[in-house]
Amino acid sequence: MSERVAQPGNERLPELPALTGLRGFAALWVLLYHVWAMSGGPALRVPGIEFLRGSALLSTGWAGVDLFFCLSAFLLILPYAQWRYASAARPDTGRYLLRRVLRIYPAYLFQLAVLLLVAALFGYGRMLNAHELIAHVFLWFYTGWTWVAPLVGVWFTLPIEFTFYLLLPFLAPLIDRRRWPWLLLAAIAVSITYRILMHVAFADEPVSTQVIVVERLPGRIDQFVIGMLAGAAFVSAGLRGWRPQRPGLWFAAGVAGMIGVAASLIAVADRYWAGHPLLYVWHGLFSACLVPVLLASAWNATPARWLFANRAMRHLGDISFGVYLWHMPIVLVVLPLLPEAWSQAMRFWALLGAVLPASVLVAQLSHRLVERPFLRWKPAHRQ
Repeated sequence: MSERVAQPGNERLPELPALTGLRGFAALWVLLYHVWAMSGGPALRVPGIEFLRGSALLSTGWAGVDLFFCLSAFLLILPYAQWRYASAARPDTGRYLLRRVLRIYPAYLFQLAVLLLVAALFGYGRMLNAHELIAHVFLWFYTGWTWVAPLVGVWFTLPIEFTFYLLLPFLAPLIDRRRWPWLLLAAIAVSITYRILMHVAFADEPVSTQVIVVERLPGRIDQFVIGMLAGAAFVSAGLRGWRPQRPGLWFAAGVAGMIGVAASLIAVADRYWAGHPLLYVWHGLFSACLVPVLLASAWNATPARWLFANRAMRHLGDISFGVYLWHMPIVLVVLPLLPEAWSQAMRFWALLGAVLPASVLVAQLSHRLVERPFLRWKPAHRQ
């Protein structure tokens, strides 16, 4: 199902196919990162081209989550922007929240049930006590006095995104042209302040603990708001009939910015969690570079169309949530089967060759048997 933009009085919503493929790329990027990290982080190079290191791209693959967050905010704000800018009907909050629940919970609860069943029948994985089970049902991970770790590490991002879903109807009225600069400044201020306070408060804790507390929603609200404002700008430009003559240049500029920001992070990786200034602003900078990429993709710029609007990437985008959910359990099943004598590079390629098709297959089954039936329950005016 390709992404669609709400139009005033139009029941049939036009597609944004490159954004669907972009979501597929985000899932693929995260998968590649985890396969690379779990194989030992090999220094991959293209033979004969010493400077071209594939590990640089793979080592920043967790930024696929940043892409997910920005893209989600971009898409979800579109009907609200139609309401604020074009006098369209205000999106119904109840139906909006139902759509968000149906988007996440069926696939997630299905995976939770499968993992618990496997643990109970075969002893693989772990069972949950009553407290942990309740926390998992309500996505209550790493919150409160007694932290609950998710069964699957990538689930850590789900409560961050779902909390943003809850905030969106309250933030949407602030995208008006006179208010959005204040919304952006407030989001940046909240994010930076929160990240500084949490880093100082937990400076003596292991990095794993710092990641948990610093990367919660207040520390990433800036990238959600940046995505929202990019979506609002797209709607506003469309209503005025404006479109850049060469949107491909926007795409290229955004990609160049993303590479530059990622390179700066790689350069200070050993000092990042020690309190380097990038710790407080990196997500916002990366998200700002994503804006021209999102806009160019929404405008169907030639490079975005070639890269993301093709059938393979659009299909990967349709099943991206399942790929995101299932790839790590599959990694953990396949990894012990690889010979320890193999080099890290060999383990990477073998692991990738098993995990990628298996993740796509399981995600396809999840999409067809679980996600799509529930998504059909969505009311009209899909987001």
